[in-house]
Amino acid sequence: MRIDRLKELISEKELDGVLITGKENLFYFTGSSPVLGGYLVVTPDDAVFIVPELEYEEAKETSRVPVEKFKTGNELYERLSSFKLKKLGIEGRTSFSTIQTLKEKVGTGDFVVIDDVVKELRIIKTPEEIEVIKAACRIADMAMMAALEEISEGKHEREIAAKMEYVMKMNGADKPAFDTIIASGWRSALPHGVASDKRIERGDLVVIDEGALYRHYNSDTTRTIVVGSPNEKQKDIYYAVLEAQRKGVEAARPGMTAKELDTIVRDVIKEYGYGGHFIHSTGHGVGLEIHEWPRVSQFDETELKPGMVVTIEPGIYLPKFGGVRIEDTILITENGAERLTLTERELI
Repeated sequence: MRIDRLKELISEKELDGVLITGKENLFYFTGSSPVLGGYLVVTPDDAVFIVPELEYEEAKETSRVPVEKFKTGNELYERLSSFKLKKLGIEGRTSFSTIQTLKEKVGTGDFVVIDDVVKELRIIKTPEEIEVIKAACRIADMAMMAALEEISEGKHEREIAAKMEYVMKMNGADKPAFDTIIASGWRSALPHGVASDKRIERGDLVVIDEGALYRHYNSDTTRTIVVGSPNEKQKDIYYAVLEAQRKGVEAARPGMTAKELDTIVRDVIKEYGYGGHFIHSTGHGVGLEIHEWPRVSQFDETELKPGMVVTIEPGIYLPKFGGVRIEDTILITENGAERLTLTERELI
């Protein structure tokens, strides 16, 4: 069905073919993910996955699409030329150098970006994809529990991250979905405070943002704690974020737009007086990539539909004081939303 939709696009746009080279999209359309990549060519009548000889045997075993191999660049360009790809559909991330090479060595003269169709396909997860994402979320929850047990005064942020990543891999993850964020004290006000050599101190807010990559699919979750007893200001911003996050999860449903969901969450933060300190979007899609469509923001009018997987992750960041973020990966269902990351949220 996925390849068939590309063939429909070829007809709609009067293309000679489509070329897919992005790692995530190659896996999505072929079921194979060679380390050195490959070239999926789809034409009105055919689909061929062309890979370096080094990747051929593995690709043959995993690909849903017929596989061919090449030894040299000249062999590859000669094979691509045989498809007569004068007007070609490409991904928006295709590099300028690749486009120039296709012009010079394959004879392509006209390029059409096909990201809208790829987005249309990938934005709704199949039942099989959802089961894998749920497994990735369970692994993330295990890693989060390990962090909550490990965090204590005097430990380096990197120590906590290392323990979490160990737990992920021991429970089946390929690797972390992204560089694990452990941001303590003043660093908790940095939305992307990747774990550092800073020692955790008593009284610190600690933001823990992590996810697991499992069988090509990602999970994403964040919790915030205080080491010791929280002060009144820490409690104020924590419960503002917690209320916003809970309301977002409870409000999420098919038929509303991503912008409407963002507004519901954002309005809670504003009511607490911290609107200017919520400096990112409410969330994002999760799947083969850690950030994909839709964006749960003021700039995305995408209608939410069953099968979409997104995050709800409001945050408040006060420079030189600290920050709080609480995040869950959720699944949009027929009647509302299901939390897929389930670690306790009320942690202070």
